[in-house]
Amino acid sequence: MTWVDPEPRVLEREGCPLHYWLVGDAGRPLVVLTHGAGLDHRMWRDNVAALAEHHRVLLWDVRGHGLSRPMGTRFTVETVIDDLVALLDAIGAPPAVHVGQSMGGNLAQELVRRHPDRVRALVLVDCACNTAELSWMERLGVRLTPAMLRLYPYDALLRQSARSISALESVRESCLEAMRRLEKHETLEVMMAVLGCIRDEPDARIPKPFLLVRGALSRAGSIAKQGPAWARRDPSCRGDVVIADANHCVNMDAPRAFDDAVRSFLATLA
Repeated sequence: MTWVDPEPRVLEREGCPLHYWLVGDAGRPLVVLTHGAGLDHRMWRDNVAALAEHHRVLLWDVRGHGLSRPMGTRFTVETVIDDLVALLDAIGAPPAVHVGQSMGGNLAQELVRRHPDRVRALVLVDCACNTAELSWMERLGVRLTPAMLRLYPYDALLRQSARSISALESVRESCLEAMRRLEKHETLEVMMAVLGCIRDEPDARIPKPFLLVRGALSRAGSIAKQGPAWARRDPSCRGDVVIADANHCVNMDAPRAFDDAVRSFLATLA
């Protein structure tokens, strides 16, 4: 069943109209869905109905994405975390389960680091570990990425990104349409901010229960390599779920398998 967007709510924040949606009974535990870079709340459309059966669900368009435009102030991790906390305050939210895909997962890790009282648990969907020990090749890649992205023709960059993140043509087209809402300088700003989350702190641990979910076809960064080691090193990790026939946008490529994995995890928190 595909969720149909109701009328959004809007919270004005530093020049940006943050658009968000609430689905489900206000008395239920809260699940917050945060999308990946360049995408928007619509990436969760095939997941909301299943998650809202026993939870209240908050979706939002991160600053500069989807309907949350213009971007307003410069895109930084600090600003976006402050945006999310302001949204949680606006709805009087209790500690929530934060589900983040790619960039959304990096932001969720930053949220629990800065505001652990806001977090009940995490579901980190096809995202890199913010604190993993990096190889010299990975360090070099982080340093070279800004220059490489600036030189890349923008439409080619978007098309390549869309091709690489999904196994389905319909999903690729949907992602491409969302990504084209951002101008090139905005996309670069977002990507650089997300790269800034990565820091070499291999002894760091997440102080809340969390689940890793990724697509078996995903080749994004070091995610596939990091997953098993991350699950082993952190006692708070409840599993590293790999979903067959799904790529980086695993929740869009295989929504039913993704929903089952997340709901099984949520049931352990009850």
